[in-house]
Amino acid sequence: MTEGNVSNLDRPQTLKELAQRSHSLESFGRNLRDWQHEISRRVTSQKEFQRRLADEPPRLAGGFEGGDIADAYLAAYAEWLTDQASLNAPDWVADRNRTLQDPWYADSNQTQLEKLAPKSFRTRNVYTIPDPIFKPRRGRPRVSVEQKRWKAIERQRAYRQRIKVLVERARRLEN
Repeated sequence: MTEGNVSNLDRPQTLKELAQRSHSLESFGRNLRDWQHEISRRVTSQKEFQRRLADEPPRLAGGFEGGDIADAYLAAYAEWLTDQASLNAPDWVADRNRTLQDPWYADSNQTQLEKLAPKSFRTRNVYTIPDPIFKPRRGRPRVSVEQKRWKAIERQRAYRQRIKVLVERARRLEN
């Protein structure tokens, strides 16, 4: 498979897409993992990362059992990730409706989770240890094969134009 044909396996590209595709807490978990994989593999610039978090996901509370947990988790995770990347959190994370009434623990080790859960999670009553997925890389952001191809065509066109001008000058000098 060439780089141009690499499929993203129809993974959610944004948190909004992640929520739209989730119809149970189990599918939310799968979609979250797919989104994390997409971000860690393909997103290298802060601008692109922020774009993937910007749009407000639809509320999942009432959509399925545990939807309120998914809502709180998304808001906490988006805030935590932007803090880690030194970016401003999207406005939608401040929504008070994305906070759980009762604490939710990712596993039975409650005492440990209460100590280790980041502040953005604790303030929403979600006790878990999130996965860091975004590491901005130095240098230019990655570009698609199509963008590379387009740039090569433009470069070749400009080169041919310069050569054409030089050949015309040389012909005039000969005459």
